[in-house]
Amino acid sequence: MPRHRTTTRIALLLLLAGAVLAGIVSLFPEAPRTAPAAQGAGQPAAYPPDFAQRLAQVRDVQLRVTDSAQLPPGLVWQDAADEPEIGDPAARKGGTVNLSNVGPYPANFLHFGSTMPQFFHYSLFRMPEIPLVARHPASGATIPGTASEWAVEGRTVFFRLNARARFSNGRPLRAADYLLGALLRLECGCAEGDEIRDAVEGVTASDDGVLTVTLRRDAHRAEQVAARLLHPAEPGFYAEFGSDYRERYARRIPPTTAAYAVARTQRGRLVELARVPDWWAADEKFYRHRFNVDRIRHHFPTDEAQAWELLMRGELDAIQTRNIDAWERYRALAPPSLQFHDFTADCPAPPYGIALNARTVEPLALRRGLLHAMDMDAAIARVFRGDAERLRTFTTGYKGISPKDTPEYRHDPAAARACFAQAGFTEAGTDGILRRADGTRLCVRLAYTPNDKVSALVDTLVQSARACGAEVLPEPLPWQDIARMMQEGRHQMVFWATAAAEDAPDYARIFGRAAGGFDAPFHADDPELYALVEEFAAAADRAACAARIDRRVYELAVWLPGWRENRAHVAHHPRLIFPATPAPYDILEAHLFWLDDEN
Repeated sequence: MPRHRTTTRIALLLLLAGAVLAGIVSLFPEAPRTAPAAQGAGQPAAYPPDFAQRLAQVRDVQLRVTDSAQLPPGLVWQDAADEPEIGDPAARKGGTVNLSNVGPYPANFLHFGSTMPQFFHYSLFRMPEIPLVARHPASGATIPGTASEWAVEGRTVFFRLNARARFSNGRPLRAADYLLGALLRLECGCAEGDEIRDAVEGVTASDDGVLTVTLRRDAHRAEQVAARLLHPAEPGFYAEFGSDYRERYARRIPPTTAAYAVARTQRGRLVELARVPDWWAADEKFYRHRFNVDRIRHHFPTDEAQAWELLMRGELDAIQTRNIDAWERYRALAPPSLQFHDFTADCPAPPYGIALNARTVEPLALRRGLLHAMDMDAAIARVFRGDAERLRTFTTGYKGISPKDTPEYRHDPAAARACFAQAGFTEAGTDGILRRADGTRLCVRLAYTPNDKVSALVDTLVQSARACGAEVLPEPLPWQDIARMMQEGRHQMVFWATAAAEDAPDYARIFGRAAGGFDAPFHADDPELYALVEEFAAAADRAACAARIDRRVYELAVWLPGWRENRAHVAHHPRLIFPATPAPYDILEAHLFWLDDEN
């Protein structure tokens, strides 16, 4: 046999063996990775040897460490002792719950600095973590977090850390860990660092457990604003932080203050969270009836149909959906033991809609014409059949703040064509699409990640725009590609939503001077809007200021409001128990449920 044939056969056999081995490996859990220096518990890790030098080199934000806090006289410390507890005292501890995440498996486990949105990080970090202070879900009042008490004097907030607070790897939480967290975000050159630089004037950490934060501007509930911006970093874990941070730490699991830590992963299929042994906040007033189960297995089915199949077979404990067609179909097929609940969240929801890039879709008259041309009301009626609330402005859904008289772009073919004419599109081609005198067609791309619901909605918008003389080209893309496009500012129009804030829109993250990346797709670059966003942070009358912001967003024509999905449908097996009065936010993400294995 010729030698080259033998070599070829050997190569093919090796490739086949490698493929088989890869398939076998994929069936087994992928062990979470941690930095070697982050192993161990009980004793605090040393800060980087050049920590003080790096703090001093930060521009625009003063970061420093002191031996003891310099507190002004007469501070009024608060601890929310009169606020009611959260959760049900009847909740049992223990057990494993299996939940569904019909969405992309996390591309990384970075706590900050990801170059693309990580939807699962809401479940992994945002909801389980304990911030410096938190917002009570019922009253909206500030309640303790890792800080047991706080005080506010002007633009400066003082936090006294809870001496029991620990990271999930067992190491004690120190005030300077918040300094390190800010430093790493600033050095990383990420959006989180830009937010700190834009909003924070200085941070001082003292060895006696007091963190002092001075904001650049007066702010409503300044303690909550500071807590949203600052997150601790465990120095042992980040001992290898450098310019290759995003690659080096992509698969490592950062220690947090949360009740759960990642126990195992199975790439593309599963992320399992396990209760942190002797969790520091287990007996704290506002947390002792939450985070009740020992383990949470987040499964990643390929689509919602597979999730329903897993639920029917008992491999999932619950599924939450906003797909009314699937809800009605599977409810009719379900066994009698399965329980079904309609749930209305009395809270802000992600603002789904169409974002227009003012840099790539111009002039202004063209954007206004497009907003008149796309019939969002008809699209929502077709897709949701009355199961979603139409957004009228960017600020819809916030009690006491949402404007009631902001103008809006109604579907109006005549108005659309008038705007297009102002933009120079006056001649119709043989296909009905308007053109300029030089032959330029009125053609704009709309990027979106396809699924049954969004695809049907986009189809309706495309048809309505075409009837007005505009060609809207559907651009179905994986969400990673869309995120990259928004990071680079190359998009024209994009189907978009961002996480909703708790009590007021986070205008600074979306429209502010430092806004960027996938949270800021509008690129309005408008000084008047910037000034309004800065004014809102400390406005005594936030409703009036929000109305002016919404009006300016309308005038800039960068946002076609879509819908607010504040209704959800939950199907679950009877062993999963919810409080009689759930919190006014996501029924599963609130971590108020527990398991009753007698059912």
